[in-house]
Order: sequence, then structure tokens, then C-alpha cells
Amino acid sequence: MSDRRKSRPKDDSYFSIMHQKKKRKVIIIVSIIALVLVIALISVLVFSVNSKSENKFGALGSAHVHAAFIVKLNGTKIDFSKDKYQLKSRLIHVENGDGTTLHRHATNVPFSEFLRSEHMDINNGCFISDDNKHYCNNVKDSLKFFVNGNQTKDLMDYVFNDNDRILVLYGNENMYQIKQELDALRQTVIKNT
Repeated sequence: MSDRRKSRPKDDSYFSIMHQKKKRKVIIIVSIIALVLVIALISVLVFSVNSKSENKFGALGSAHVHAAFIVKLNGTKIDFSKDKYQLKSRLIHVENGDGTTLHRHATNVPFSEFLRSEHMDINNGCFISDDNKHYCNNVKDSLKFFVNGNQTKDLMDYVFNDNDRILVLYGNENMYQIKQELDALRQTVIKNT
């Protein structure tokens, strides 16, 4: 059969040329439609994944709550005022170059969602920083959480209220040093913007 094709004379007729042009147009149109469908499918998948994570919380705009917070690891405060930490989530974030006011813009959004958006975590007695450094409970140092001056065992599921004060400490602070940190947090201005 391949010999017949080779021996067949080339058809340069008007109808043959028009048929070939039509065939090319159809191939181009089908390719464009397939590409548009693939892009649409990817968009739907991405949107559904993003909306699923937001569906477990209230709708964006269902809350507008502010709290002061400090995260201090081995005596060094994480500077959330840096650009790399600003507005990482629409639901819960820091903004406008302020690194001590936490903004929550939807109901039921816990503190863990803020940490997750900043590529941080608290898990199994460890604070995991955005550079993947682990600050874990050991004989010398411990991870401690405070809400409004009261120590709590877990902070990850905590949904803060307006004007709350949240402190995360890792180290070997004594009671006097902890009191100083809590006093500094109480003095922190909450920017209600």
C-alpha cells in the first residue's frame, strides 16, 4: 500500500488544495478547543481545591477581628513585619508592614491557619519555622502558649477574639521572664485597620 502512495501522482487540483486547507483548519480549531478545555479543567480543579480549604471556615468577610501576637524562639522574636510574611492568606494574616497585629477576616479560622499560610507549624511539641528549623521540647527548653495571659496546652485550634493577646515562647524562660514577655504583649498596640 505504501508503494501505491509513492506512485500516485500529486493532485494539485483546486478541490484537493481546498480540502487540504480545510483539513488543516479543522486540526488547528480542534487543537485550540482541546487546549481551552484543558485550561478550563485545570482552573476548575484549582478553584475547587482552594474553595474546599476555605469552606471549612466562614465566608471571606464574615468576620473582621484583630489580636496582638508575638512568637519568640530562644529569645529572638520572629519579625512578621517583613514583606515575606505580609498578606499570605486572605482569611488570616498580618498586613501593612505591621508584624504584631493578626487580622482574621472569616469565622472559625484558627491560629494554625495563619501558621500554615506562613509555612510554619506547631506539631508534637515542636515549633517548625518557615526555614524548617525545629524548636522542640527537651530537658532544657520548652514550647509554651499563652492567650490573654493564661497558659494553654494547645494553640493550633484556637480561634482568637477581638483584642486577644497571643504569645508563643520557646526557650528556658523563668517565671519573671515570662511575666516580662506577657507585659510587653499587653503594651502592644493592636492596629484595627
